[in-house]
Amino acid sequence: MRIFFYQVIWGCLLCASLAPAQQRDYFLPKPTVQKYAVILAGAAAEEKYADQIHRWALRLHDILTVDYGYGPGQIVLLMSQVNPDDARISGSCRREIIQDKLRVLREVLQPGDQIFFFLLGHGTSNEEEAKFVITGPDVSGQDFAPFLEALSEQDIVLVNTTSSSFPFCSALSGPGRVIVSATRSRAEKYNTIFAQYFIAALDGHAGDRDKNRRVSMWEAFGFAAKNVQKWYADQSRIPTEHAVLDDNGDGIFSVDPNPATDDGRLAQIAYLDLIPAEPTADGIPTGVDVTLMRDLTAKIRELERSVFLLRNRKTELPQESYQKEMELLLIELARISRKLRNIHKEATWIRANSQK
Repeated sequence: MRIFFYQVIWGCLLCASLAPAQQRDYFLPKPTVQKYAVILAGAAAEEKYADQIHRWALRLHDILTVDYGYGPGQIVLLMSQVNPDDARISGSCRREIIQDKLRVLREVLQPGDQIFFFLLGHGTSNEEEAKFVITGPDVSGQDFAPFLEALSEQDIVLVNTTSSSFPFCSALSGPGRVIVSATRSRAEKYNTIFAQYFIAALDGHAGDRDKNRRVSMWEAFGFAAKNVQKWYADQSRIPTEHAVLDDNGDGIFSVDPNPATDDGRLAQIAYLDLIPAEPTADGIPTGVDVTLMRDLTAKIRELERSVFLLRNRKTELPQESYQKEMELLLIELARISRKLRNIHKEATWIRANSQK
């Protein structure tokens, strides 16, 4: 009976993880999957805004380091304002350096690894192309496309927070990619504040909408878009930016992505959170199985992923089948979560008593 139960569970996991538009399973939450962040802080037309871009980039770097556990080898931070004494900065945000850093990164990437690009700064656009403004020759969406094409075996999130970012982003739509633009047209050409609130969504997991103590790219997008519109309303100003998202590869961006009907299915399962490939006993008392903790964490994230994907397929399935599959997933999620909580309680008890 127990064997049959687990066969049913894993059958549900397999079915729930398959989305119609997907060619393979994207954004898998496995300990073997490595994640990397590339932060490009470009140039600005105004010195005041340049300082803001600088602060946003460093804040994002620190959030990834402190809150999400990214190591130095997992973050590339290129900035127009380079401080040689700041070890966080990988170099100048110039075309040739971007190319060089991505080339080095490709050498360590494995299939299924995940890369998060964050473009902060100023963008321009005309009838022919949109550009990300950097030191030296600017980079257009068409220029950036080969970078992403070279990462066809990896899962990609690209968040372009600049003005006139939409045409840039529309050139990058494709399978396995979550593409976020701070603007919905080239006409939205004024300085944006989307970056401020997208970063705020990640800071302290403030954008955690479903209270699973994690922030997906879909949640961060919704948090930022809502707060941007509130900011304009509070200022009694007409909004000059409207964020959009595309993650099904059709090139049609959504202002309000709905994973059940259009965009959002990949963004909903794309997280910055890491699962260490090798367990570490740092801060964990002797006697606690850290490998088991890691494996249980991965299992919980896999089950949560399957719940999201199954929920988005609700209208495609017979109601009885959907309910049975969902019930099995939620039961197993509750069981594994309880087991992990008990281990954490055990670790807390051991730590408390060892200090007496």
